[in-house]
Amino acid sequence: MQPDAIDILNGVKHIIVNMLLPELQTEQTRQQAMLTTVLLDHVVARWRTEVPLLQEEHAELRAVLTQALAVTPDPRLRETLQASVTTPTTADPLRGANERMRCLLPALHRAVNATGSDAPQQALAAAIQTYLRNQHRRDLKIVEVGALGW
Repeated sequence: MQPDAIDILNGVKHIIVNMLLPELQTEQTRQQAMLTTVLLDHVVARWRTEVPLLQEEHAELRAVLTQALAVTPDPRLRETLQASVTTPTTADPLRGANERMRCLLPALHRAVNATGSDAPQQALAAAIQTYLRNQHRRDLKIVEVGALGW
């Protein structure tokens, strides 16, 4: 069995705590070493949390944009949805796909609020608001993992 990224990060933390820290001569360098271990804990926790949250966001964005197709004929919606048919399974491609979809939301929100208040537009406005609330919750989960909180 080969170590994964989390095993490697935990190994680095182990080396810092058990080998490097006892050899450091000043309080400042010991504090910096301990801060480094806290940052490693944060990275490990975020590593486990980030992809599921990005996948959740991806599904929600696809649902909102699909709902928007019934309200607005914007060709960017169909293109963006077609480009994100398959859900990536790693963080970087997920971030990119989500960002492409996220970029359409401000214009959608403005269009829905400017054109009227029929039932499909109201439903889309509510879906966008729900996405924003859910995204705020996801953002908080990302920064609150591990030993650190922003």
